[in-house]
Amino acid sequence: MFCPNCGFPVPTADSYNFCPKCGSKLVVPVNAPTVIEVAAEPAVPTYGIGNSTPLQEVTNRGIQKKILIVEDDLFIRELYQKQLEISGYEVDAAVDGVEGRDKAFGKVFDLILLDIMLPKMNGLDLLKLLKETDKTKAVPVIILSNLGQDSVVEKGLSLGAINYIVKADITPMEMLKVIQEKIGAS
Repeated sequence: MFCPNCGFPVPTADSYNFCPKCGSKLVVPVNAPTVIEVAAEPAVPTYGIGNSTPLQEVTNRGIQKKILIVEDDLFIRELYQKQLEISGYEVDAAVDGVEGRDKAFGKVFDLILLDIMLPKMNGLDLLKLLKETDKTKAVPVIILSNLGQDSVVEKGLSLGAINYIVKADITPMEMLKVIQEKIGAS
């Protein structure tokens, strides 16, 4: 299946409901035929879409880097989660600030992607709490929000976020590059 927006080949076997490249929603026909490719020789399994790195090589690189996404919007959360998993990261997700706090305190993460407008506890309050707690203060946090006012951006950065990104200004692939620049590839 190809994305109608950008033409990117999206595997139907993985049940994608969005394009991993541009983020467009996909409509999968209910009775869409499944295409199975048969190789003449057993192929080395690869990891990710369009990535020819053998799965064993990815596994041998070491422990996967762990990212927590704290985002209440299902579409955005799934979009970034799938893109990061395809790129080799281990991803956990939280739907509100309280769940994000509990997951951040319960597990060690290499990076946290944090929305600001969240139910139960807003992202700025969660960021402040994370940076005041010994266990989580060293974890880099990137704010990923629709709020782009200068005062909100300054507040997020002053509380300890390493970057502030407005969701509408970035594609999933650009976000992946930002993450790789900050914590490296997984």
